[in-house]
Amino acid sequence: MKILVIVVTFNGLKWLERCLGSVRASEVPADLYVWDNDSTDGSADWIQGHFPEAKLVRSADNLGFAEANNMGMRYALEKGYDYVYLLNQDAWIEPSTLGTLIAASEAHPEYAVLSPLQMTDGFTGLDAQFGKILRSAQHDKGSVRRVMAAHWLVPRKALEVIGLFDALFPLYGNDDNWCDRARYHGFKIGIVPQARAVHDRATREEPKEKVIFRNYYMGSLVRLCDINRPLWERFLFVCLFTLVKAVKYGSILPFKHFGSLVRMLPEIRISRLRARR
Repeated sequence: MKILVIVVTFNGLKWLERCLGSVRASEVPADLYVWDNDSTDGSADWIQGHFPEAKLVRSADNLGFAEANNMGMRYALEKGYDYVYLLNQDAWIEPSTLGTLIAASEAHPEYAVLSPLQMTDGFTGLDAQFGKILRSAQHDKGSVRRVMAAHWLVPRKALEVIGLFDALFPLYGNDDNWCDRARYHGFKIGIVPQARAVHDRATREEPKEKVIFRNYYMGSLVRLCDINRPLWERFLFVCLFTLVKAVKYGSILPFKHFGSLVRMLPEIRISRLRARR
């Protein structure tokens, strides 16, 4: 059984000892692939010095989260890995996490993604966004519609069928889009409650403009690219969504982003066609 843990780093030095160290301490051995997106905080040098066993790639440019992970997944396919595990730089696993997830995947091959419980630092509670998924997701015999890619176990066969992240989503929304594509191809998305891991982002605050960009713009783009529903239906939903979010945030930014989405419709149609193959 060959497992490749893929970590994309960008100025994340403060997390790397816990992140990469947790992979080294895993009860199930896994190879480590680190793509550094042109960090300026010394991350790449630190990794080379402290984790010489890692396959470290120093990118001359910041390729973004999606394409950097794609490089790791291409490497996994070329080298014959059975599983990839996508691990955020601000996240880490327990020694038993990989083993628990792999056992679940072997028992349930219909799942394209399995995630552990994603918790806050110190395991004091669920990550806030992860908690929303558990509360709001519609469950279907143990599956959920989507889960964040801070912790993803993906079997090779699913990767071969579904493909890599769509370049239309360089940062946010790529994991949601991939989950939609997985469901279209007959796979499920699951959470294994017996496995735990940390996603350390509880204390970070974001400006209003960034929240609107992520929640409205990228959320709308995900909906428009969802091949499980007709584009016209998704477009009508986004029209209503624009009004709701403009009122909620007291901002005209959703209307500006809506114009960008309309201009992107040709690319969205191509993305939807590509995802069906």
